[in-house]
Amino acid sequence: MRLSSTEYEIMEIIWSKGGCVTSQDICELSKERNWKAPTVLTFLKRLCEKGILTSEKRGKLRYYTPLISKDTYAQTETKAFIDELYGGSFSNLIAAMAGHADLTEDDREELKKLLDGDWK
Repeated sequence: MRLSSTEYEIMEIIWSKGGCVTSQDICELSKERNWKAPTVLTFLKRLCEKGILTSEKRGKLRYYTPLISKDTYAQTETKAFIDELYGGSFSNLIAAMAGHADLTEDDREELKKLLDGDWK
């Protein structure tokens, strides 16, 4: 279910709207990126084919609704990342981060809290 960077940007727009949007809404919001309408429509079609969006035509407009939340997508991609690069081992990920990153004392405290079950 991996999304390209552009697909993810489009989903960010849709998720930020909190529900159903039209292709016109997305084209309007994506003007700053200089995306043309046919490009946006192609990406919307791909997102529907991937099962990330559903679309419904109402009158002259097509409405797009996310089938997956941003949090669910992030969780799925994080798990796939850990599975692919670290053999599914969270401890291997942490070890790699600790070995190659300058962890501050605050970072260490946050990790300790997470490991102790404090997810807030």
